[in-house]
Amino acid sequence: LKPIKNNIVFKPFISGNTTSSGFIVPDSCKKELNKGTIVAVGNGTKETPMQFNVGEIAWRVKDWGELFELEGEKYYLMNQDSILATV
Repeated sequence: LKPIKNNIVFKPFISGNTTSSGFIVPDSCKKELNKGTIVAVGNGTKETPMQFNVGEIAWRVKDWGELFELEGEKYYLMNQDSILATV
């Protein structure tokens, strides 16, 4: 999958299997986090070059982006402006 222009593909992290106190979290209660990995980037444009690289850990604006599934994994396609910060 290769996004175009200033778009990126973002894969959110999923909350862990246990809580900090050791309780097991069932799959039905796990949630997507706003933190994840940038897995693909577009080429940018002359006016707005791409600011991110594949593999960067980032935080995104909550509930932004187009959700899609590929081979059973959830991803978001979004504009690079939807990224708030990187590690």
